Amino acid sequence: MTDTKTKLMDAAASFVQMRGYHGFSFHDLADSIGIKTASIHYHFPTKADLGRQLVQRYTQQFMERLGSAEDGAPDACLARYVAVFRGALNDGKMCLCGMIGAEISGIPPVIMTDVQAFFASNRDWLARVLGRAGVGQPALHAGVLLATLEGAMMIARVSEDPASFDAIVRTTIDGLLRA
Repeated sequence: MTDTKTKLMDAAASFVQMRGYHGFSFHDLADSIGIKTASIHYHFPTKADLGRQLVQRYTQQFMERLGSAEDGAPDACLARYVAVFRGALNDGKMCLCGMIGAEISGIPPVIMTDVQAFFASNRDWLARVLGRAGVGQPALHAGVLLATLEGAMMIARVSEDPASFDAIVRTTIDGLLRA
């Protein structure tokens, strides 16, 4: 990937994680890295092309940070999972796919396919971890945990209280592991 393309994707990802997919334009993006708007079209003919590549890159990086669902004790795996979300929140951001998913009614279908794949990969990873932890109905509880993390990020960001994220997540995981 070229340096300009990487800068564009990094800036666009930040915009999406802070404002949403519809919260920025190619003009905003060009201004943020100091290029002309026409230069963006060289790398991404449409905003949907940019969005799709953003989601694919985010998913790949997210899953790489998690590593294998079988790598370590289940509680260590869950701690890694929470840390990825917490890292975004520490930067004042939300999960990129969560932000795009919240805008589902106005998102190009080609992007939604990749967002759906992100959530499916996450649920599968979590279900494997929760299954190893002896949690009943691991697929169901994987969805519960994923939804809780996305919601806890939103609550923490809106209330400007990052500690609320930790309390919500800790309570949910403790409850799952005791059930």
